[in-house]
Amino acid sequence: MSDAVKGIIFDLDGTLYRMHWLMRPFITLRAFPNVLRLPRFIRERNRFAGVDMESREKLMEELCLSVSRIEKCSPAVIQTWIEKSFYPAFIDSMFLFKDSRPELNSTLSRLKKKKLRLAVLSDYSMVSERLEKLRIDLSLFDTVTSSEQFGALKPSGRPFVEIARKWNLKPSEVLVVGDRVDTDGEGAKAAGMKFTQICDKKNEQSTSWQTVRDYLLSLPEPL
Repeated sequence: MSDAVKGIIFDLDGTLYRMHWLMRPFITLRAFPNVLRLPRFIRERNRFAGVDMESREKLMEELCLSVSRIEKCSPAVIQTWIEKSFYPAFIDSMFLFKDSRPELNSTLSRLKKKKLRLAVLSDYSMVSERLEKLRIDLSLFDTVTSSEQFGALKPSGRPFVEIARKWNLKPSEVLVVGDRVDTDGEGAKAAGMKFTQICDKKNEQSTSWQTVRDYLLSLPEPL
């Protein structure tokens, strides 16, 4: 018999809100005139997926160096762009997605009343700022962090394991909820955790927010 769920780690993007195709154009426009920098940044960042760089400082140093070689500028220029352009635009784009998961706050509140530990583990930083823009109640979470902050992007299992350790829970007692099998699902697997996927696409493998919500609310209160 598997261990009962005592903690839930939620992904953020595509999980606690429904993604929309407008996000990338919005951020790209905000990055003008460096309109090609965003896709280059994301492509280079994806090269670090699953690689444990041990710290955010080391991850960002290597990422900025990688992007700067393509952009033919200094790593400091890329670092400034990430901090002053990319992340502010990312945060501002959240207005497009607020309230896209019906009854999210009430659902989280009911889970918290069951004494389940709750976390948000995004792949990107500035998690609290984005949650606030989404009007998601930060006080409902025990842990709010990012894999970027750990220097180990998904599907690295270390950020998941570190959250469980912080909670004094076994990985097998933690459920991960995310929209991507290749990042959230593989990260959960690497950490020895359960995984449930939210999928908004209309296909035979779709698992709607409502279905996942009903499942989460059916979880028993930990003993």
